[in-house]
Amino acid sequence: MDYASAVEVFAAMEALDADVAARLRAIAAAQPAAAAFAASSEHDRRRRRHERAGVAERLRVRLDPPAAPPGAVAGGGLRGLRDAQQALVHAPAEGLPALRDSSAVDLLARHMVALAAQLTVIDLWVEAEEGDA
Repeated sequence: MDYASAVEVFAAMEALDADVAARLRAIAAAQPAAAAFAASSEHDRRRRRHERAGVAERLRVRLDPPAAPPGAVAGGGLRGLRDAQQALVHAPAEGLPALRDSSAVDLLARHMVALAAQLTVIDLWVEAEEGDA
């Protein structure tokens, strides 16, 4: 997606982040073995959101929480989580040109690396689940 402004980038990040969180909570509720990963991911998500909020405030971008995460209704299980996480990884990369601020670019690039690491864990989880099927 081509973002025209920092407002669009931050809004997309908020929505995608909320979607991933909702999907992960649903999976952890259904699979107690996923609770530790969900808790760790939630801790990291809150830290990243706090950091984004600081940059957004400096850039005078208001962060509104999304109305309802699309994943909360859509479900999709582990594959849905994987797809949502991949979209969340791509959003900062696609949004970097619209930021026009070196510290915002640096922060979102670091977030992208952390999100990609979580995506790798989710990919391995999908492979393990599909191998057991």
